[in-house]
Amino acid sequence: MVEHVLIPDADRHEPKHASTALDRQALVSNGDGTTEFSFIDYDDLTNKPTLAGYRQVLYGSSNAATQAPAATNTPLQVEFGANQTLPDVTLSAAGLLTFNTVGDYLLTIFLRLGRTSAAGTAIIFNRLLFNGVQTLNSNSVKLNDADIVVPFSTALTVRITTPGTTFAVQIMRDSAGINNGGLFQLSPSLAGWNTSPSASLVVAKYLGNE
Repeated sequence: MVEHVLIPDADRHEPKHASTALDRQALVSNGDGTTEFSFIDYDDLTNKPTLAGYRQVLYGSSNAATQAPAATNTPLQVEFGANQTLPDVTLSAAGLLTFNTVGDYLLTIFLRLGRTSAAGTAIIFNRLLFNGVQTLNSNSVKLNDADIVVPFSTALTVRITTPGTTFAVQIMRDSAGINNGGLFQLSPSLAGWNTSPSASLVVAKYLGNE
C-alpha cells in the first residue's frame, strides 16, 4: 500500500465530481464536510474592496447672479454657496474651505468669468490660496467684448497633513484694463435645465479600499 501523499502527482485522481464540472467552476466547501464544483458569485467573496479611489464629500455652488470686485486691483474671495459643515471639510458662506481631516483630496473648481458693459478691454485674474498663500500661477482672461462669459475650470490634487488647513479662490480686475467684469450666472431658457452658477466647487477625498 502506498500512502496518498507519496503517489506521484501525475497519477493522482482529480477531486470528486471534477469530471462533470463546467469550465471555470471552482471547488467550494459546503461547510458540512462536503464539497461541490460551482461558479463563484462576487457576493460570496470575503475581504473584497467595495470602492477604490476618490469619493465626493462636498459640492457647493453660488446662487449669486454676479460676483464682482469693488474696484481694480481689489481681490474678491469667491463664494460657493451656503455654509456646509461636514466631517471632512467645512465650507463657509464666504467661500473659505477648511479641511477637518488629513488625507488626499481632489478639488475641482468652476468659474464663469465675464463682463457686461463699458468700452475697452477687461482683464480678470483668478488665483488659488492655501492658508492665505497663493499656490501655482495666476489664471487670466482678457475680455474685449461688452457682453461675454468664458468658462474656466481646473482640478487640483492636494495632500492635507494638518487639520484646519484652508483653501480659497480669489478674482481681481487688473488695472491694466477697465474696471469691469467678474463672475456671472447664466440661466437656461429651456425648462428642466439647472442654472449655470457663477462659481462651483467639488471636493473629493481619497478613501482607498473600504
